Amino acid sequence: MQFTPQDSVTEKRISLIEEVPTDEILTKVTGREEVSLHPHTHNRHQIIYILSGTLHVEVEESSYFVTGRHLIWIPRGVEHRLSSNNSQISLLTSYFCMEHAGEDCFAIYKTDELVARNLQFISRHELIDWNRTPEIFAFAMGFFGVLPHICKKASFPAQPFIIPKDVRLLPVLDYVKSNLNQDLTIERVASYFGFSVRNLTRLFTNSGIRFVHYLNYQRIVRGIEILTDEAMNIEQTAYEVGFNSPNSFSRVFKQITGESPSEYIRNL
Repeated sequence: MQFTPQDSVTEKRISLIEEVPTDEILTKVTGREEVSLHPHTHNRHQIIYILSGTLHVEVEESSYFVTGRHLIWIPRGVEHRLSSNNSQISLLTSYFCMEHAGEDCFAIYKTDELVARNLQFISRHELIDWNRTPEIFAFAMGFFGVLPHICKKASFPAQPFIIPKDVRLLPVLDYVKSNLNQDLTIERVASYFGFSVRNLTRLFTNSGIRFVHYLNYQRIVRGIEILTDEAMNIEQTAYEVGFNSPNSFSRVFKQITGESPSEYIRNL
């Protein structure tokens, strides 16, 4: 496999993380430098709090879409990849060692104002050293340890999408995501790729995916990204992501997220 400059950037970042002593916590407020890295692992637990923007997180065979004010828990040794389609993104990220972590599996949590303020307080200290600031170190480690107990696991927009193993379906899914503003039907997509409707439907079914559900899910995900960037209003966003009316967009948006687009905007 060819070694690319992007691989070099990733390896340098991982090396810096893994060189941090076990009695120190590395925290930072970051933006795009923390995303679009190739899949990687490190020997530290990682917590990511999304201040603004949205993230796509790939873990093992699942892909998650995570919006602002959610917390992502990535245990050490778990391979992951982060990406974002937003023009601006801001993250609070912490790396630390913990022998008996409160959560041993990848998880996404809802947060409240108290959790957010504590994470922001911890992030003011780029390197928390037990020897120099034992009180802050003890507070941060204690807080990280109880996070899985005081936060609720998120549903949407953190629902996992299982990445299909059938390689024939991957270009089809990419095509749908790249053409959301088109009048997509399974008949047209099948014709584009040279499948019969029956065979393409079988590919989706065997991968546990319904075409219409996948299409609507990706349209709402893209709609959330646009609304988060404040690039368009609700009506413009509806047409941009392929709905034939703002009402249809709002109806599907609420079916998938549990809230209307206007409610989502108010909560940004």
